[in-house]
Amino acid sequence: MKSQSQWWASVLRCPRCGGALEMGQHLARCGACGPYPVLGDVPVLVADPAAYCATFHDAILAALAEQGLADREVVAVVEAFAEGRAEPAQAFGDDWTSHEASGDEAPVPVKGAATRALAKLLRVAREEGPASWLAGRMRPVDLALEVGCGVGERSEVLAQHAQRLLVGDLSLRAVFRARARAARHDAEVAGVVMNAEALPVKRGALDLLVAEHVVDLLDEPFDFLTQARQALSRKGELLVTTPEPSLGFGEDAALERLAVRAKFKVKERRDGLPWLRVNSARFVECYLVQAIALGR
Repeated sequence: MKSQSQWWASVLRCPRCGGALEMGQHLARCGACGPYPVLGDVPVLVADPAAYCATFHDAILAALAEQGLADREVVAVVEAFAEGRAEPAQAFGDDWTSHEASGDEAPVPVKGAATRALAKLLRVAREEGPASWLAGRMRPVDLALEVGCGVGERSEVLAQHAQRLLVGDLSLRAVFRARARAARHDAEVAGVVMNAEALPVKRGALDLLVAEHVVDLLDEPFDFLTQARQALSRKGELLVTTPEPSLGFGEDAALERLAVRAKFKVKERRDGLPWLRVNSARFVECYLVQAIALGR
């Protein structure tokens, strides 16, 4: 990974007021809204950083320890933000299989009556699934952001097309993992803990924004779309995939309708893309995904 020198300081913004941030080793400070923690070179840019540190206190420390980053100073920062807050403890909602986390091949399903059909479906999913669609939409860009990076499967692909890449997730553990995977390539890579409905990036900064299987998990998907449009450059593009394009509204056109309402132009729309998750030799999930490319 190239030397970063906190290049992301000029890109990231306060998630509450949109103001510029003064970056330090352990704190990022907004002149109007106050400080945010920086943990393992990852700024935590959520609207209520104290509640975040209190809610995920143990999970944060575990993620830092997993990376060998739980030194006395960093732990003190977490404790200072969490002090006096009584939010119920939660773990990060990391939803990935063991092979997705390791980057290994998925287990081979057990042989039986479904062997031939599953083998064909798995091949189609590799060749025509949402991951293939996203890879086909990639182009060389200066700055990209991946929202909901998870364990970083797509981060590696993005890092081969972007000169600078931000990987973002509400899970600190996910950000660490995705950042490490993307850093295998030549892009300048940085991570940020963030909420998709309040993107902490400078207006017009992004050339590419990717949200793979994220939008249907959000409480306010329209807020994400409006934030995304503001964050994109004039020729920037938002790539969205979801297995639930109804977004809880009961119609598959809901995502596209909200995107148009957010003043996006629909550049491409694909539906029924097969996404298969092989959890184990006996457990295979199958989703039919909608994919939309949006421009300003």
